[in-house]
Amino acid sequence: MKNQRLKIGLVLVLFFIAFLVLSQGKKGNGLNSKVDKETIYNLKFGHDMPVNSAQHIAALKYAERVEQKTKGRVRIKVYPNQELGTDQEMIGLARSGQLDIILPPTAKLSTLVPALQLVDLPFVFSSREEIYPILDGEPGKHLLELLEPQGLIGFTFWESGFKQFTANKEIRTPNDFKGLNIRVMKSRLIMEQFKAFGANPIPIDFSQTYDALKDKVVEGQENPLVSITNLKLFEVQSHITLSNHSYLAYVFCMSKTNLESLPSEIQSILVKTALEITPFQREETLKKEKEFIQVIKNSGTKIVQLQASETALFQERVQPVLIKYRSRFPQSMPWEELKLFKKLSTAFTGDIVIGLDADLVSVSAPSGLAIKRGMELAVAELNQKGRILGKKLRIVARDHSGISARGIENIKIFSKLENVVAVMGGLHSPVALSELNSIHENKIIYLDPWAAATGIVENSFRPNFVFRVSVRDEYAGEFLVNKALKSHQNIALLLENTGWGRGNEKSITQALKKHQKTPVAIEWFNWGEKNMMPQLTRIENAGADAILMVANAPEGSTIIKDASQRPKKIPIFSHWGITGGYFWNNVKNELPKVELQFLQTFSFMGIKNKKTRQVIAGYIDRYQIDDSKDIVAPVGTAHAYDLIHLLAKAVEMAGSLDRSKIRDALETIQFHEGLVKNYKYPFTRDDHDALGPEDFFLAEYNSEGSIVPID
Repeated sequence: MKNQRLKIGLVLVLFFIAFLVLSQGKKGNGLNSKVDKETIYNLKFGHDMPVNSAQHIAALKYAERVEQKTKGRVRIKVYPNQELGTDQEMIGLARSGQLDIILPPTAKLSTLVPALQLVDLPFVFSSREEIYPILDGEPGKHLLELLEPQGLIGFTFWESGFKQFTANKEIRTPNDFKGLNIRVMKSRLIMEQFKAFGANPIPIDFSQTYDALKDKVVEGQENPLVSITNLKLFEVQSHITLSNHSYLAYVFCMSKTNLESLPSEIQSILVKTALEITPFQREETLKKEKEFIQVIKNSGTKIVQLQASETALFQERVQPVLIKYRSRFPQSMPWEELKLFKKLSTAFTGDIVIGLDADLVSVSAPSGLAIKRGMELAVAELNQKGRILGKKLRIVARDHSGISARGIENIKIFSKLENVVAVMGGLHSPVALSELNSIHENKIIYLDPWAAATGIVENSFRPNFVFRVSVRDEYAGEFLVNKALKSHQNIALLLENTGWGRGNEKSITQALKKHQKTPVAIEWFNWGEKNMMPQLTRIENAGADAILMVANAPEGSTIIKDASQRPKKIPIFSHWGITGGYFWNNVKNELPKVELQFLQTFSFMGIKNKKTRQVIAGYIDRYQIDDSKDIVAPVGTAHAYDLIHLLAKAVEMAGSLDRSKIRDALETIQFHEGLVKNYKYPFTRDDHDALGPEDFFLAEYNSEGSIVPID
């Protein structure tokens, strides 16, 4: 019996060993690394393109060559047409080790690596001769390295080629897109590109594009010729514009987990073969493009070739998008080798550039929009009249979202741009104050159309490069105190805890001292604070019969909402920071319960002179509003408008783009007929504030959200 058990045990052991040996010949998704030279590795390669595409043809050639080089040890099965899932699904499978090789477009990987949006930038690259050295050189290598922390190893870049526009109308200028619903892949950059043209971008899956166009869900789209032809999009589009506006690159990459599980010699073959096949894939794409053009011509679809002058119109329209996305790329990018910095920022060589450094996307974005529109209106007038020193003026905008570090970085970037004569600031005093060192180190003329902190202009720098058409807190404090004391005696202060708030505490306290008064309470709040009841309770308990408030829109909204709930209604006299955001939208239901008045310097409502009517007409025409009451944050627009005209006058006086000479000229302007006022010596050597207390008035919101002067 014992011998029988031993025999059975021996048989089981031999069976188990045989099973292990046989199993070495079967391998899925690269999970074994320490194996003998007879092991077979079966890899899966998924992509989204059809079987007659250059991508699929090259993928098959890659699989064939890898199998040859490894003498049959690596067998790759290629799955085209999203057979294994959408691009996003395949990316997820590869990251988790459930799929070996993938070939997604750069845009689909940009959620993991935003810098891959580089090649998606519109109207930046004009030819493959510009693209290939970037993708195959140090910049491309850097981009591929950024994939590794995301669980992917990038080998190389393949392509679908340059993208073209299609629509049911002729597309030659950005305005031809106005109001059209356009199919886009899910990419914020691409959506913003079409928004810049005035279109309505709608994300739709690639495989559903034909049906969306056929059913008139959308009226146009963008894609390379290979996609337009293989999806037969020309059948449901009357026109195709050969715009070459953006390049569609594909990233040949592999699951990091699965690649590293393979023997090193096989890893090397997989990578080197992908690089070897890359020129073939690109040549195949170029060869097929000629065939695709002929297919589209034969279909009767009209082909439009974008001309250089028309391309320039598109380039100008997308400049804000390019500048915005330039900040998304890491500082470690080898920009000198890339030589892209100048291309992104000064596409129009020789133009006079004015920067805009403001909140364009965050909680105070309406103020940035108002400033930008004032700049645009003034620049359009000046360019139409004959330009400055024979050159065209151009605006380059960068967002800082109220963050000082971003603002400082923006100033540094602006200082390197060709022909930059000045930078226009935004609403936030703390940002402007933090930028002063960089402004003066780089001798950048800084135009302030909103930020009111006294120290922005009254600084220690000589010569002083900051010029302001706006409120100065030192004057604002006295103005608000004088208005409040006309009918109230016990004044409390409610201030944001920033340099702006602390500057106002000083100016308001000094103003009260002139009337032999002190604040009955001083309360502070931080950015983002959501409950002001404690501060309002203490103010009420101190016996205040008026509140002087210094706040921006988010915190100002919280104060008004909380004040509306209190049984005692204390009148509020506010600085104008609340008008630079979404304040009225947030508190329109509570405002009738609160007595609120705030400082202003200009209104498009009421009596209007010739210049005001001219600007209103230009604004309505350019931005398609119904009436002057719909002008967003009017002081931002008016101040920026006047500052641009004052700057232009100084440039002409200087006869040069030398910023130091322009700075000196600004101090010697004798007179300018402006929108806000007629300026007599707006700036002098000792005073760079063009407005004073005599230019201030109180205003309030009406029931429609328009700012209406009170006195």
